[in-house]
Amino acid sequence: MTPLIIGVLGLLAVAGATAFGPRVGIATPLLLVVLGIVVGLIPAVPDLPIDPEWLLLGVLPPLLYSSSVSMPSMNFRREFGAIGGLSVVLVIASSLLLGLFFAWAIPDLPLAWAIALGAVVSPTDAVATSIIKKLGVSPRVVSILEGESLLNDATALVTLRSAVAAVALSFSAIGALGSFAYAVLVAVAIGFAVGKVNLLVRKRVQDATVNTVIGFAVPFIAALPTEALGASGLVAAVVAGLVTGRGAPRVLSPQHRLSDAQNWRTVELVLEGALFLTMGLQLSRILSDVHEDSVGVPLALLIAAGAFVITLGVRALYLSLLLNGLKKRAARMAKSKDRFTTMQGQIDSGEPLAITDGSRRGASRAGQERFEKARQDPTRLA
Repeated sequence: MTPLIIGVLGLLAVAGATAFGPRVGIATPLLLVVLGIVVGLIPAVPDLPIDPEWLLLGVLPPLLYSSSVSMPSMNFRREFGAIGGLSVVLVIASSLLLGLFFAWAIPDLPLAWAIALGAVVSPTDAVATSIIKKLGVSPRVVSILEGESLLNDATALVTLRSAVAAVALSFSAIGALGSFAYAVLVAVAIGFAVGKVNLLVRKRVQDATVNTVIGFAVPFIAALPTEALGASGLVAAVVAGLVTGRGAPRVLSPQHRLSDAQNWRTVELVLEGALFLTMGLQLSRILSDVHEDSVGVPLALLIAAGAFVITLGVRALYLSLLLNGLKKRAARMAKSKDRFTTMQGQIDSGEPLAITDGSRRGASRAGQERFEKARQDPTRLA
């Protein structure tokens, strides 16, 4: 079976799963993984070796760029604290806990390699996160999880590099923090510059098709030089997408934005489907390698189940604390809004402002008196 035939069949499988999945109530990515597993178990189907560099530099940058372009910049800025905690703190904590588990469960596995393995499986996927949109989850929670999935890959990659460096006995906590800061800052600078130049160039291009072709090159223009400098190309692609998404309504015409959206949706469909289909196809090869290893398939399945439980447990605990904090903050904001509404009503009616228990915490009596005098005589405000 030639690669061309495999590619054509893969495209048809992606299209079929995308059309058939919603009818049976199964998410398209899950359906493609199952399809890939079934096809991969057929003896006549050859192994498909995948170069990781193709995924890191050829597939992930355009996918993350496309997701970041469509994400409202206001939501990203508003929830940046929660997004940063999920994409940095949670990924590192999950990697360390999973590393301890792998080092305990797998015989003769050094802790550094165990943490590296934990870093590989700890970040969530931008495509998988999109599944929760159909479950009636709050739009705010969806925005937070989507923002996390845009940035957590960079944290996982830096953690992976630090763990590999620890194997060579060249690891230090300060060095790891420095590497992370360098990877992020350089990526942000390059991604911001590429996003701005992208808008300036495409503003002057009138043909919508040419405009979209230039847009296809943007994530690679951001990611490849960043990776060459030893920083995170994925973060650069995300930043370029955020800058483009924020400025596009003011710079690009509706026709260009419509063309972009439709063509990027097609690219997303093909790349996402190919990723999940390939994941399923790799299972038979993975089982064969595990069978030949001293661990064995039964123990490997138990280890995978344990890692699954730990990952979900850590994430559930962190998200419960995060959601509880967001709920308390929303309650405080609502209380402050009610208090200011009451004060505004008193001002409009000409009544003296009453100092309630809530307002007593935010302003002193002297400050209240100054406000009353300023209201009566605005010239004294200075």
